Amino acid sequence: MGDVEFVHYRGPEAARALSEEYADAYTEIYAEPPYDSGPLYSRERFLERTGRQVYRPGFELLAAVDARTQALAGFCFGFCFPEGGWWGGETSEPPADVITVEKVAVIELVLREAYRGCGHGKALLETFLAGRSEPWATLLAHPAAPTHARYERWGWRKVGTVQPAPDAPVVDAMVLNRVPAR
Repeated sequence: MGDVEFVHYRGPEAARALSEEYADAYTEIYAEPPYDSGPLYSRERFLERTGRQVYRPGFELLAAVDARTQALAGFCFGFCFPEGGWWGGETSEPPADVITVEKVAVIELVLREAYRGCGHGKALLETFLAGRSEPWATLLAHPAAPTHARYERWGWRKVGTVQPAPDAPVVDAMVLNRVPAR
């Protein structure tokens, strides 16, 4: 596939994450192993969860759009966890230096298969984070997913585990320090 362009959506415009096009991309990706269309990854749960998340402080959506066809190649979205905020569900204790400050939670990073292997996923995540001011970023990654090893190569580190819902798998909570060392 060809090049992609990134388009930022903030505020009411970011609710486009609730469209059929985004739900289609989400269910396509989460049908793959290790997710295998588990209950947490259903279209209905995505739309219900995202319907709440778009109203969270700092919610932002970054779309990756095929430069030639204008088709949705992927997307990344997230919002701010305030000081003291962390993932819901059954979680291990987060690190003190992360929990005591604002952080950006990367909720979804989705890239359709035809666009993988070209650096688009990394560019999508980096572009999303570049527009954020929070000193830490956090995301959840399934330990058996190919992206988990990529996150580690990109500087993310595992700090605990989270089971976001009773019918969800246990995944790794990962963080990235966005403040350069002095």
